[in-house]
Amino acid sequence: MPPKRKSGKGTPSKRGTKKTKRDSSPENDSGGDEKEFDKDTLQRNVKFDFEELMNDPTFQHPEFIHTMEPEELTIEWYEENGLEKPIHFRCDPTRIGMKLPSPSTFTVDSVLELVGGNRMIEVVQVEDQGSVKMTLEEFVEFYKTPRDQRKNLYNVLSLEYSLTPLEDLVNSPALVRQIDWVGNIWPDALRQRWISFNGREKKSYFPHHTFPKVQNYCLMSVANCYTDFHIDFSGTSVWYHVLKGRKVFWLIPPTATNFFIYQEFIKTVSDNAFFGRSVEACHVAVLEPGDTMLIPSGWIHAVYTPDDSLVFGGNFLHSLSCQTQLRVYQVENKLNITRKFRLPYNEELLFYVMADYVKKWTGREYVRPLLVEDAKLDYVGEKWKAAGGHLKKIRFEDYNVEVTSEMVKNEEESEKDAPEVKVIAMHAGSSNYDNAMISKMSYTEATGLEEEAEDEDVKPETKISEEAEERRDAEIDLLAATNSLIFYRNSKHDFIRNKSVPDHKLPIGHEPPVYFNDEEVSRISPRLLEELEALGAYIRRKNRVEVAEGICHPASLINLFNTVLKKRRAELPVPN
Repeated sequence: MPPKRKSGKGTPSKRGTKKTKRDSSPENDSGGDEKEFDKDTLQRNVKFDFEELMNDPTFQHPEFIHTMEPEELTIEWYEENGLEKPIHFRCDPTRIGMKLPSPSTFTVDSVLELVGGNRMIEVVQVEDQGSVKMTLEEFVEFYKTPRDQRKNLYNVLSLEYSLTPLEDLVNSPALVRQIDWVGNIWPDALRQRWISFNGREKKSYFPHHTFPKVQNYCLMSVANCYTDFHIDFSGTSVWYHVLKGRKVFWLIPPTATNFFIYQEFIKTVSDNAFFGRSVEACHVAVLEPGDTMLIPSGWIHAVYTPDDSLVFGGNFLHSLSCQTQLRVYQVENKLNITRKFRLPYNEELLFYVMADYVKKWTGREYVRPLLVEDAKLDYVGEKWKAAGGHLKKIRFEDYNVEVTSEMVKNEEESEKDAPEVKVIAMHAGSSNYDNAMISKMSYTEATGLEEEAEDEDVKPETKISEEAEERRDAEIDLLAATNSLIFYRNSKHDFIRNKSVPDHKLPIGHEPPVYFNDEEVSRISPRLLEELEALGAYIRRKNRVEVAEGICHPASLINLFNTVLKKRRAELPVPN
């Protein structure tokens, strides 16, 4: 991921230079003698001859791109082949299960109307790959400025449009939606958010979320924008559709040699050479209007925009790229990449993934069913969306309940990290909050979206009474005591969210016998087995982990996950 520079000049703020403790995980330890990055020196001005680079024959490696008929992109094909090479589709996007607005009528003004002009966004300054914050309305005004009158080049890579009306107009490829961990596994009740309102008049806002909200992006780039070589955060794979304009990709496979060279490239920020010339091989691919590309985990790439463009894309994690995803995540820890430019809640997601597999394989349930009524912040899951919550514009007058420091403890902690490297990433966003609020309107499963309270000074009542909570806790305890497949407990047994703990290494003690679902276990292919073994080994090696909400027995979960994998490994024939 290319280093990200500050947009301003002068002396760094005290906040940026304050020394703090680093995470105690060994993956975050890059060695005591290693020199920390000096943010003030992160200046790699982009001055390349892109026409020359696009036509350079050394960047012609068509074998890097997988070609296939759109109808072949099925779950069966994926399970057999995985996602190893970029796939370039030049076809009607509906043939791969996508839904998109008409390019003849959809414009940046459409984005403005559907998302809201008062949304604050992080905008990349192309000249030095730094960034500034502005409202979406301000950026659209810049985008519409005649090309010869633009004094700067700004590039929007961070506009995640989920939970807005724009989400109704765009679907990612069908396969992506089938395999995406966040979309299929993250608990719906934990899809929550709060809002930061900025400025004296509180007209602009920035949303913050309690789940990995990285699935849907609208990328708006003016001509001559360039994003330097990078790997997408946490090794996520990417779907990418060009609605208008063109995009040029330089693609580098994630070989061991290229990966090592890339890490040195990140550190050597004064090097102005084109990175594609430093690796084993690099391929240039041009995406025309209507083209779609899937970029697998770990592929190093740079992007140039010859013409004003409007693109839809998104990031996703999936089971057949665990090894590469974890390798990228560990490198991010080693280089101390800024948390807000990484996939949020990564380790919590891994626990939900393991629990989902274990439930299929053995019937054991390790995740307590979570209720919408228990949400501490604004619930914004599927039921909220079905009730039309995403259609409502965000305005300050609809929010009068202040978010406490305890609610946003993780955001505060992310500001206290040790000196970090900032990088360009699709989901770049501010983790500062000013006047952080939750809505006066509440959601319950019984009534849907309720009307806001008339008295703005009255805080909403607790969504679930203490008596009802005690009754439900007793029911859960009774269920756990009488059903040998229930391994979750009531909420009082939960870990504090995002607290790094060593409890996954505790002794397990006596447990009831395990009953395997042989049909489900037999579905673990050799390819999938290898990937999941890497996941199990990674979690087992860690000294401390961030246990997901609703999981009370992480040691038992990890042990059973690995037990099933060992059983399946023993069943498969030994390769010659």
